[in-house]
Amino acid sequence: MIRIELGEEVSPGVFAYSVPSHRLCGRSRQPMLDACRQIKSMGGPTAERAGLFREGRLDPDLTCRVDVGAELTVSEPNKGTVRFDKFRAFELAKLVA
Repeated sequence: MIRIELGEEVSPGVFAYSVPSHRLCGRSRQPMLDACRQIKSMGGPTAERAGLFREGRLDPDLTCRVDVGAELTVSEPNKGTVRFDKFRAFELAKLVA
């Protein structure tokens, strides 16, 4: 299992995270899913399971296969009902046009 380490909350709702085995790190509102996208984008093992671990814990709080996590994002369409949706990459071209 690929270990994703959950770090401190660096601003409201944004957490630091790291993936020591792949020398990755970042800050995110969705650290598990963003770490999966980073692993996939670098050509990492997408069929392997990843787990989100808090400091000092031996068991993960959340797990998924890297390829599944890379394709998901958290959505709150009704500001209260949380669900997983298909991830869509941010398109700067739409903002510029």
